[in-house]
Amino acid sequence: MNSTTTNNPNAASVRVKDPLAVGIEELQRPSRFAPQRASVVSPVPPTKMKRKGSKKTTHTSSLTEFAFEAPVAGRVSLAGDFNNWVTDALPLQKGPDGFWRVSVPLKPGRYEYRFHVDGVWQDDPFAQQKAANSMGSENCVRIV
Repeated sequence: MNSTTTNNPNAASVRVKDPLAVGIEELQRPSRFAPQRASVVSPVPPTKMKRKGSKKTTHTSSLTEFAFEAPVAGRVSLAGDFNNWVTDALPLQKGPDGFWRVSVPLKPGRYEYRFHVDGVWQDDPFAQQKAANSMGSENCVRIV
């Protein structure tokens, strides 16, 4: 087998194998430093991954404000597909300016809704879009 000697004057004379002269038998022999068996590790789902200082990639809810002007109304609530159209689940608070307001945590998406004012369904006059509903009228649409 070919070998070389180091030319370092400070080192003891050491014989090193020439890497090009290694035989096929030596290449096929497992190294004592290499793992003898490979293990398969399943990846961690992205929702479980946490990295220090990184932001989550999942969408979180942000507060979306809904407002309705009704200075003489006694009760105003918001109902939509985000609360299964329950009319008393999201009551609005009346402000001194005559506007009723509520902030709702919504994830990005498209939502249909209407106001329920003193027991009567009302449209949002500021709605940018509307969609036909199964009751023969229209729902207001909010894109978050």
